[in-house]
Amino acid sequence: MIPLTAARFLQSESKAQWAPTMSPLNGLIQSSAVEVLQLIVSRGEMEGTTVETMEAIVIGKLYYCIHTKRLDPQNRLLHLLHSLISVSTSTIEASRSIVSGKQEDSPTTAVASDADKVMVGASRAYFVNPLLVRTLIDGISTRSNRPILQHWLDFILMAIPQFQPALQSVVTPLNDCICKQLHLSLKDVLIVARQPDNYSRDIHATVTDVDMIILLNALERFVLLGLAYTEEEEGDEDIIAEKPVHESGGLLGYVSNVFSSETSHAANAEQLTVKLWTGLHSVCRKLMHVSRHALLPIVH
Repeated sequence: MIPLTAARFLQSESKAQWAPTMSPLNGLIQSSAVEVLQLIVSRGEMEGTTVETMEAIVIGKLYYCIHTKRLDPQNRLLHLLHSLISVSTSTIEASRSIVSGKQEDSPTTAVASDADKVMVGASRAYFVNPLLVRTLIDGISTRSNRPILQHWLDFILMAIPQFQPALQSVVTPLNDCICKQLHLSLKDVLIVARQPDNYSRDIHATVTDVDMIILLNALERFVLLGLAYTEEEEGDEDIIAEKPVHESGGLLGYVSNVFSSETSHAANAEQLTVKLWTGLHSVCRKLMHVSRHALLPIVH
């Protein structure tokens, strides 16, 4: 009951005509609600369905804060979102361990019980909220959010490796987002660099050298994350268990004889490889563009 009440306070917003007087107090109430939810989640006193509901609410609130230019609540909400994802993935791993333990205790059982089938289906994978990727992209790319860009990248680069493979699906779109932000930042820098020495007007640029360094560091991490793990490596555990592995090889460490009889898995692996190479090609093009103009004189 307390988590749902706190969630209602978190979602509440004052009407436009009352915003000047009510928004400051409403912000304090929402900060307290986030602290209460953080405490409850960290103690593991939430049911699975409640955790999913809270995760959707927090993601929606982050999206709202981004587009209403509210920077203060975002850091607390990111911490809360990290805790909720941690609880979700821990629950899934615990369910998998229970199912695996039952299968090891009774290996001769041919037909699993209905409860085991339900548990296997529930523990199969973590389902990424449809709004999460859009929120992460907007948190990085929105200009008004640039002062807390480092907070968003810290959250992303900490959460993705920690919750592998649950968040692996967000790596490729975020990689594309970082490349686009680098391209736009470079265009701003080149506008300044290409002005003649006698140019007397003020030039307004939204990018700083710190932003460029942050984005380049993030791009390096995203490329490594994209190459370090693939969704197909998680695969179908039953199929992998049936097929002995004799040798390894091929691009990105794929085993050549594991998916030979599975056309769908081979097609998925090939599609993922194409996506990875497409992402790498985009990264290389952006880096070459940066290096080509890196030595241009900057007008002070």
